[in-house]
Amino acid sequence: MSASVEGLRERMADLCAGAVDALEVTAGLEAEGINDEAAKDYGHPDVFALAEDLYARTPRRPPPPERTEAPWRPEPLRHLLRGVLFGLPGLCYVSGAQVLDGTGAGVLLVFSLLLSWAFSQGTAYLGYIRLGLMDRAAASGVLRYGLAGGTLVVVPATVGTGVLVGAGTMATALSAGLSVYLLSATAVQVDGAEAWLLPALLPGVAGGTLYLAGEGRPAAVWGAWAVSLAATVVLALLRTRGAGRPRVTRADLRAALPFALFGVLTGGLLTYTLLCALAGRPVPSGTTTVAVLSLSLSMGCAEWVLYAYRRRVHHLLRSHTGMAAFTRAARVALARALVQYLAALLAIIAVAGVVARLPATAVTAVTLGGFAALGCAFFLALVLQATGRVGAALAGYACALAAEAAATLALPDAAPATVQLAASCGLLVLLTTHAGRVLARATSHR
Repeated sequence: MSASVEGLRERMADLCAGAVDALEVTAGLEAEGINDEAAKDYGHPDVFALAEDLYARTPRRPPPPERTEAPWRPEPLRHLLRGVLFGLPGLCYVSGAQVLDGTGAGVLLVFSLLLSWAFSQGTAYLGYIRLGLMDRAAASGVLRYGLAGGTLVVVPATVGTGVLVGAGTMATALSAGLSVYLLSATAVQVDGAEAWLLPALLPGVAGGTLYLAGEGRPAAVWGAWAVSLAATVVLALLRTRGAGRPRVTRADLRAALPFALFGVLTGGLLTYTLLCALAGRPVPSGTTTVAVLSLSLSMGCAEWVLYAYRRRVHHLLRSHTGMAAFTRAARVALARALVQYLAALLAIIAVAGVVARLPATAVTAVTLGGFAALGCAFFLALVLQATGRVGAALAGYACALAAEAAATLALPDAAPATVQLAASCGLLVLLTTHAGRVLARATSHR
C-alpha cells in the first residue's frame, strides 16, 4: 500500500465515503488540483485510476438524506367521504328500477354513463393539472367549461339515443339526469368541495331509502332526486364562479384523451354483466347490484390506501441507497397495499351481502369473485395512473374487454359471471406483473 495514497484517502475521507461512484471522486481530486501528472506521484497512471483506488479503499458512508415532508398525506375522513359519494348515487338506480325495465332503457343508461364518464375523466385530468400548477382560477375555468361542454354533448346525445332505442320518457330523463350529476359532481370534487356534495345528495338519498322501505311514492322519489340534481349543479356553478375562459391547448386535449378513454373502458368493464343481462343472458341481478355498489364504495378506501402507499414509497426513497434493497422494499409495499385494499373490499361486500340477504350459492361466489378481482385490477390501475403510467392500464382494460366480447360470441352458453371472473383475473395478473416491475424502479416515483 502506498503511504501517500493512504494519506490522501484520509484527507478526502468524507468525499470518498459519500461518493456515488469513482467519477465523483475524480471531480473532487481535480478540484484539489490533482491532475494526471500528480496522480503518477501516487503510483497511478492518471487521475481516474487514482480515484478508482480511493473509491475502492473507502467503505460507503452516504450522508443522511434531508428531512422532507412526504407530499402524500392520507386524509381518512376525506377518502371515506369520497367512497360514500361514489356509492350513494347507486340508490338512484335501485329506486328507479321500475323505469329501467327494458332492453332499450338499459342500453341507454349504459351509453349515457360511458359518455359522461369519458367527459368527467378528461375534465378532471385538465383540472388537476392546473391545480398542480397552483392556478386555481384556470382550474375553475376548466371545470366550469367542462361541465357546460359535457352537458351540451351528453344530454342531446342521450335524448337522441333514447328516442332511437325506444327507452321511454322516464328512462331518458333518468339517464340524462344521472349524466349531468356525474359531470357536476366531478367539478365539485376536483375543486375539493366533497363535504358540500353530501348535503346536496341527502334529499335524493332520503327519498330513495323511504321508497325502498315501502314508505314513499314514486313521484316523491323523482322529486327528491330532482332536488339533489339541482343542488349539485348549483353547487358546481357556485364553486367555479368568477372563472375566466380556460386556456386549454390542443396538446392539453391530446394529453387528456387517454384519461377520457380510461373512463370509457372502466365503465365498459363495470357494466359488462348489465349488458349481458339486457341481452337475455342469466345474470343474478341482486348479487350484481350488491357487487357494483360495494365496488363503488370501496373506491374511497382505494384512494386512502393509495396515499398511504405513495407516502411509504417516499420514505423508502429516502432510506435506501442500494437499488436491490429498494426494489424488494417497493414490491413489498405494493403487495401490502393491494392486500389492504382487497381486505377492505371483501369486508364491504360481506356486510352488503348480509344486509341484502344474498343466497350462499356457487353463482353468488363466482359473481362476487369476479367483481373482487375487477376491484383489485381497478386499484392497481389507479396506482399506475397516479405514477403517470396510464398506458399499461388502458392496454390491459382493452384486452380484458375484448376477451369478454370474444367469449360472449364464441361461448354463448357460458355464464357472464364466469366470463367476467376469468377476464378480471387475467387483467389482475397482467397489471400485478406490470406494476411489480415498473413500480420497483425509483424513477417511477420521482
